[in-house]
Amino acid sequence: MDKEAFNKYLKERYYDQMDYYERSSMKNQKKYQRFQWILIVLSALTPVLAALKWEKFDFQIPVIVISALVAILTTGMKTFQYQELWANYRATQEQLRPEIHYFNFNVGPYGAPGIDKEALFISRVETILDKEHQGWPPAKKIREDRSLGDNSGAPPADAPPSSSEPVS
Repeated sequence: MDKEAFNKYLKERYYDQMDYYERSSMKNQKKYQRFQWILIVLSALTPVLAALKWEKFDFQIPVIVISALVAILTTGMKTFQYQELWANYRATQEQLRPEIHYFNFNVGPYGAPGIDKEALFISRVETILDKEHQGWPPAKKIREDRSLGDNSGAPPADAPPSSSEPVS
């Protein structure tokens, strides 16, 4: 493989994907942790307010509102799957991370005699990316739609770039 083409792949695909998965993992981790802390505080506050008795103020309405917020946030956590996305993005990044080191130090299959290291690297990286993309629920829906002849679906803005498209 041409050294210039491989370096372009490293820069425009491998390192961009590493950056994408790191940013996305951190973003989802922060969202998950914010949701969790809000849920913890509101869940702890609810029974305290429900137990309070004060003649000048009725705590029934705040308890109802806080309980509704807890239900909404819990449903949002389940719907938007921040924890799962965080874990998936981090796992993909951790699978990609050592490949460059294996490549640079001729470890594992990269050390085999007569091997095209650059082609092997690209193949292994794309396999990891494709595996992650196959697990993406909106991507599964689009593949199902396309197999049924509906080509109108497009991945959501937060979906990882497909393995056939370079990331910009």
